[in-house]
Amino acid sequence: MKFLLSITIALLWALPVLADHGIETKGFNGLYMGHSFFRPSAEQLDKIMSDSETINHRQVTVFAGGANGSPGRLWQNKKKRLEAQKHLDTKKIDLVVMTYFSPLDSSVQDYSQWIDYAISQNPKTTFMVTIPWGKQLYKATANQIDILKKTSIGFNKTVIQELREKYPDNRILFCPYGLGTYELVERFRAGKLPGVKHILNGNRWKRKQPESQHEQLLNDELGHPSELVAKLGALLWFQTLYEYDLQTLKPQKVSGLPKINLNEIALAVGKKIQPLNAVYEKEKVK
Repeated sequence: MKFLLSITIALLWALPVLADHGIETKGFNGLYMGHSFFRPSAEQLDKIMSDSETINHRQVTVFAGGANGSPGRLWQNKKKRLEAQKHLDTKKIDLVVMTYFSPLDSSVQDYSQWIDYAISQNPKTTFMVTIPWGKQLYKATANQIDILKKTSIGFNKTVIQELREKYPDNRILFCPYGLGTYELVERFRAGKLPGVKHILNGNRWKRKQPESQHEQLLNDELGHPSELVAKLGALLWFQTLYEYDLQTLKPQKVSGLPKINLNEIALAVGKKIQPLNAVYEKEKVK
Protein backbone atom coordinates (compact mmCIF):
# COMPACT_ATOMS: atom_id res chain seq x y z
CA MET A 1 0.00 0.00 0.00
CA LYS A 2 2.80 2.42 0.93
CA PHE A 3 4.53 1.62 -2.36
CA LEU A 4 1.37 2.40 -4.38
CA LEU A 5 0.87 5.62 -2.43
CA SER A 6 4.44 6.70 -3.20
CA ILE A 7 3.94 5.96 -6.91
CA THR A 8 0.69 7.94 -6.92
CA ILE A 9 2.32 10.98 -5.28
CA ALA A 10 5.23 10.81 -7.72
CA LEU A 11 2.85 10.75 -10.69
CA LEU A 12 0.92 13.72 -9.33
CA TRP A 13 4.15 15.72 -9.03
CA ALA A 14 5.03 14.80 -12.62
CA LEU A 15 1.73 16.06 -14.05
CA PRO A 16 1.46 19.66 -15.28
CA VAL A 17 -0.44 21.81 -12.80
CA LEU A 18 -3.67 23.36 -14.03
CA ALA A 19 -4.09 27.05 -13.33
CA ASP A 20 -7.18 29.21 -13.57
CA HIS A 21 -6.36 30.07 -17.17
CA GLY A 22 -4.68 26.80 -18.20
CA ILE A 23 -1.51 24.81 -17.76
CA GLU A 24 1.49 26.45 -16.14
CA THR A 25 3.88 28.24 -18.48
CA LYS A 26 7.60 27.46 -18.39
CA GLY A 27 9.58 30.58 -17.72
CA PHE A 28 12.64 31.98 -19.43
CA ASN A 29 16.15 31.89 -18.00
CA GLY A 30 16.88 35.51 -18.81
CA LEU A 31 19.72 38.03 -18.88
CA TYR A 32 18.46 41.60 -18.33
CA MET A 33 20.76 44.49 -19.27
CA GLY A 34 19.99 48.16 -18.92
CA HIS A 35 20.07 51.45 -17.03
CA SER A 36 18.26 53.07 -14.10
CA PHE A 37 14.97 53.53 -16.01
CA PHE A 38 15.14 49.79 -16.76
CA ARG A 39 16.35 48.20 -13.54
CA PRO A 40 13.28 48.93 -11.35
CA SER A 41 10.96 47.14 -13.78
CA ALA A 42 13.33 44.16 -13.92
CA GLU A 43 13.15 43.99 -10.11
CA GLN A 44 9.35 44.28 -10.13
CA LEU A 45 9.07 41.58 -12.80
CA ASP A 46 10.78 39.11 -10.50
CA LYS A 47 8.23 39.92 -7.77
CA ILE A 48 5.25 39.52 -10.10
CA MET A 49 6.22 35.99 -11.07
CA SER A 50 5.14 34.54 -7.72
CA ASP A 51 1.57 35.68 -8.43
CA SER A 52 1.44 33.96 -11.81
CA GLU A 53 1.37 30.35 -13.00
CA THR A 54 4.73 30.78 -14.71
CA ILE A 55 7.29 28.32 -13.39
CA ASN A 56 11.10 28.36 -13.45
CA HIS A 57 11.35 32.02 -14.46
CA ARG A 58 14.93 33.04 -13.68
CA GLN A 59 16.72 36.38 -13.94
CA VAL A 60 20.30 37.58 -13.91
CA THR A 61 21.07 41.24 -14.40
CA VAL A 62 23.80 43.56 -15.64
CA PHE A 63 23.25 47.28 -15.05
CA ALA A 64 24.99 50.62 -15.51
CA GLY A 65 23.64 54.16 -15.12
CA GLY A 66 22.41 56.33 -17.98
CA ALA A 67 23.95 55.86 -21.41
CA ASN A 68 26.34 53.33 -19.86
CA GLY A 69 23.41 50.91 -19.63
CA SER A 70 22.73 51.05 -23.37
CA PRO A 71 23.61 48.01 -25.50
CA GLY A 72 26.43 49.89 -27.20
CA ARG A 73 28.11 51.17 -24.03
CA LEU A 74 27.70 47.87 -22.18
CA TRP A 75 29.52 46.13 -25.02
CA GLN A 76 32.32 48.71 -25.04
CA ASN A 77 32.78 48.43 -21.26
CA LYS A 78 35.05 45.40 -20.93
CA LYS A 79 34.11 44.71 -17.32
CA LYS A 80 30.36 44.82 -18.03
CA ARG A 81 30.73 42.86 -21.27
CA LEU A 82 32.63 40.07 -19.54
CA GLU A 83 30.09 40.06 -16.71
CA ALA A 84 27.26 39.50 -19.19
CA GLN A 85 29.23 37.04 -21.30
CA LYS A 86 29.94 34.96 -18.21
CA HIS A 87 26.20 34.35 -17.90
CA LEU A 88 25.81 33.66 -21.61
CA ASP A 89 28.74 31.25 -21.58
CA THR A 90 26.74 28.88 -19.39
CA LYS A 91 24.64 28.20 -22.52
CA LYS A 92 21.59 28.15 -20.26
CA ILE A 93 20.39 31.68 -21.01
CA ASP A 94 17.43 31.53 -23.44
CA LEU A 95 16.30 35.16 -23.17
CA VAL A 96 18.21 38.44 -23.45
CA VAL A 97 16.39 41.69 -22.62
CA MET A 98 17.97 45.02 -23.55
CA THR A 99 16.97 48.65 -23.36
CA TYR A 100 17.35 51.85 -25.39
CA PHE A 101 19.10 55.13 -24.66
CA SER A 102 19.87 57.02 -27.90
CA PRO A 103 20.58 56.41 -31.59
CA LEU A 104 24.30 56.73 -30.81
CA ASP A 105 24.39 53.65 -28.60
CA SER A 106 21.21 51.72 -29.40
CA SER A 107 21.51 51.00 -33.13
CA VAL A 108 21.07 47.77 -35.08
CA GLN A 109 24.83 47.26 -34.80
CA ASP A 110 24.77 47.78 -31.02
CA TYR A 111 22.02 45.20 -30.50
CA SER A 112 23.57 42.84 -33.04
CA GLN A 113 26.81 42.50 -31.10
CA TRP A 114 24.89 41.05 -28.18
CA ILE A 115 22.57 38.98 -30.34
CA ASP A 116 25.48 37.43 -32.25
CA TYR A 117 27.25 36.46 -29.06
CA ALA A 118 24.11 35.11 -27.37
CA ILE A 119 23.23 33.00 -30.41
CA SER A 120 26.76 31.61 -30.55
CA GLN A 121 26.15 30.22 -27.06
CA ASN A 122 22.49 29.27 -27.47
CA PRO A 123 21.04 29.41 -31.01
CA LYS A 124 17.48 29.29 -29.67
CA THR A 125 17.74 32.48 -27.61
CA THR A 126 14.75 34.86 -27.60
CA PHE A 127 15.38 38.62 -27.40
CA MET A 128 13.32 41.56 -26.20
CA VAL A 129 14.13 45.22 -26.79
CA THR A 130 12.45 47.68 -24.45
CA ILE A 131 12.05 51.45 -24.70
CA PRO A 132 11.39 53.57 -21.59
CA TRP A 133 9.74 56.99 -21.35
CA GLY A 134 11.43 60.27 -22.18
CA LYS A 135 13.56 62.22 -19.71
CA GLN A 136 12.13 65.17 -17.74
CA LEU A 137 8.64 63.95 -18.48
CA TYR A 138 7.13 66.13 -15.74
CA LYS A 139 7.54 69.13 -18.06
CA ALA A 140 6.10 67.47 -21.18
CA THR A 141 2.96 68.88 -22.78
CA ALA A 142 0.18 66.68 -24.15
CA ASN A 143 1.48 67.31 -27.68
CA GLN A 144 5.02 66.37 -26.70
CA ILE A 145 3.78 63.14 -25.12
CA ASP A 146 1.95 62.27 -28.34
CA ILE A 147 5.21 62.73 -30.25
CA LEU A 148 7.09 60.57 -27.74
CA LYS A 149 4.49 57.80 -28.09
CA LYS A 150 4.65 57.85 -31.89
CA THR A 151 8.45 57.85 -31.83
CA SER A 152 8.52 54.83 -29.52
CA ILE A 153 6.08 52.85 -31.64
CA GLY A 154 7.91 53.92 -34.81
CA PHE A 155 11.04 52.13 -33.57
CA ASN A 156 9.25 48.93 -34.54
CA LYS A 157 9.40 49.84 -38.23
CA THR A 158 13.06 50.76 -38.21
CA VAL A 159 15.53 49.07 -35.85
CA ILE A 160 13.25 46.22 -34.73
CA GLN A 161 12.19 45.33 -38.25
CA GLU A 162 15.81 45.33 -39.41
CA LEU A 163 16.81 43.07 -36.52
CA ARG A 164 14.00 40.65 -37.34
CA GLU A 165 15.09 40.50 -40.96
CA LYS A 166 18.71 39.95 -39.90
CA TYR A 167 17.80 37.18 -37.42
CA PRO A 168 14.77 35.37 -38.90
CA ASP A 169 15.36 32.23 -36.81
CA ASN A 170 15.09 34.07 -33.48
CA ARG A 171 12.22 35.96 -31.91
CA ILE A 172 12.94 39.67 -31.45
CA LEU A 173 10.16 40.92 -29.19
CA PHE A 174 9.52 44.63 -28.79
CA CYS A 175 8.10 46.30 -25.67
CA PRO A 176 8.00 50.11 -25.57
CA TYR A 177 6.98 50.04 -21.92
CA GLY A 178 7.31 53.82 -21.73
CA LEU A 179 3.80 53.84 -23.22
CA GLY A 180 2.63 52.78 -19.78
CA THR A 181 4.22 55.82 -18.16
CA TYR A 182 2.64 58.13 -20.73
CA GLU A 183 -0.72 56.50 -19.97
CA LEU A 184 -0.26 57.18 -16.26
CA VAL A 185 0.58 60.84 -16.91
CA GLU A 186 -2.50 61.24 -19.11
CA ARG A 187 -4.75 59.55 -16.55
CA PHE A 188 -3.34 61.75 -13.79
CA ARG A 189 -4.00 64.91 -15.77
CA ALA A 190 -7.55 63.68 -16.42
CA GLY A 191 -8.10 63.10 -12.70
CA LYS A 192 -8.28 59.32 -13.15
CA LEU A 193 -5.40 58.22 -10.94
CA PRO A 194 -6.79 58.23 -7.36
CA GLY A 195 -4.17 58.83 -4.70
CA VAL A 196 -1.53 60.32 -7.01
CA LYS A 197 -1.02 64.04 -6.37
CA HIS A 198 1.91 64.90 -8.61
CA ILE A 199 3.78 63.80 -11.69
CA LEU A 200 6.75 65.08 -9.68
CA ASN A 201 6.38 66.80 -6.30
CA GLY A 202 7.99 70.22 -6.58
CA ASN A 203 9.00 70.08 -2.92
CA ARG A 204 12.27 68.13 -3.00
CA TRP A 205 12.21 67.38 0.73
CA LYS A 206 8.65 66.03 0.74
CA ARG A 207 9.14 63.93 -2.39
CA LYS A 208 11.81 61.91 -0.59
CA GLN A 209 9.69 61.08 2.45
CA PRO A 210 8.64 57.39 2.47
CA GLU A 211 5.06 58.20 3.46
CA SER A 212 4.51 60.41 0.41
CA GLN A 213 6.60 58.76 -2.31
CA HIS A 214 3.57 56.90 -3.68
CA GLU A 215 1.88 60.25 -4.35
CA GLN A 216 4.06 61.02 -7.37
CA LEU A 217 4.78 59.20 -10.64
CA LEU A 218 8.44 60.21 -10.90
CA ASN A 219 11.06 60.42 -8.18
CA ASP A 220 13.24 63.22 -9.60
CA GLU A 221 13.57 65.74 -12.43
CA LEU A 222 15.35 63.29 -14.72
CA GLY A 223 12.40 60.91 -14.49
CA HIS A 224 13.37 57.89 -12.41
CA PRO A 225 10.26 55.79 -11.78
CA SER A 226 8.10 55.44 -8.71
CA GLU A 227 7.00 51.94 -7.71
CA LEU A 228 3.76 52.52 -9.63
CA VAL A 229 5.59 53.28 -12.88
CA ALA A 230 8.10 50.46 -12.41
CA LYS A 231 5.43 47.86 -11.66
CA LEU A 232 3.33 48.87 -14.65
CA GLY A 233 6.43 48.52 -16.83
CA ALA A 234 7.04 45.05 -15.40
CA LEU A 235 3.46 44.01 -16.19
CA LEU A 236 3.94 45.11 -19.79
CA TRP A 237 7.18 43.10 -20.03
CA PHE A 238 5.44 40.11 -18.49
CA GLN A 239 2.54 40.36 -20.93
CA THR A 240 4.90 40.66 -23.90
CA LEU A 241 7.19 37.79 -22.89
CA TYR A 242 4.56 35.29 -21.89
CA GLU A 243 1.39 36.52 -23.65
CA TYR A 244 -0.19 36.22 -20.23
CA ASP A 245 -3.85 37.08 -19.66
CA LEU A 246 -3.56 39.74 -16.97
CA GLN A 247 -7.23 39.35 -16.12
CA THR A 248 -6.29 36.05 -14.45
CA LEU A 249 -3.34 37.52 -12.54
CA LYS A 250 -3.68 38.46 -8.89
CA PRO A 251 -4.36 42.24 -8.76
CA GLN A 252 -1.07 44.09 -8.61
CA LYS A 253 -1.16 46.90 -6.07
CA VAL A 254 1.15 49.63 -4.84
CA SER A 255 1.19 50.55 -1.16
CA GLY A 256 -0.82 53.73 -0.55
CA LEU A 257 -2.71 53.46 -3.84
CA PRO A 258 -5.40 50.81 -3.23
CA LYS A 259 -7.84 52.19 -5.81
CA ILE A 260 -5.48 51.95 -8.78
CA ASN A 261 -6.06 48.83 -10.86
CA LEU A 262 -2.66 48.24 -12.46
CA ASN A 263 -3.81 45.08 -14.22
CA GLU A 264 -6.51 47.05 -16.06
CA ILE A 265 -4.07 49.80 -17.07
CA ALA A 266 -1.56 47.21 -18.32
CA LEU A 267 -4.29 45.48 -20.34
CA ALA A 268 -5.22 48.79 -21.99
CA VAL A 269 -1.62 49.69 -22.84
CA GLY A 270 -0.86 46.10 -23.85
CA LYS A 271 -3.40 46.39 -26.66
CA LYS A 272 -1.09 48.99 -28.24
CA ILE A 273 2.00 46.82 -27.79
CA GLN A 274 0.60 43.47 -28.92
CA PRO A 275 0.31 44.46 -32.63
CA LEU A 276 4.02 45.33 -32.60
CA ASN A 277 4.76 41.63 -32.13
CA ALA A 278 2.02 40.31 -34.41
CA VAL A 279 4.68 38.93 -36.75
CA TYR A 280 4.97 35.99 -34.33
CA GLU A 281 1.24 35.22 -34.26
CA LYS A 282 1.75 32.66 -37.06
CA GLU A 283 3.88 30.55 -34.72
CA LYS A 284 0.79 29.84 -32.61
CA VAL A 285 -1.06 28.42 -35.57
CA LYS A 286 1.78 25.98 -36.28
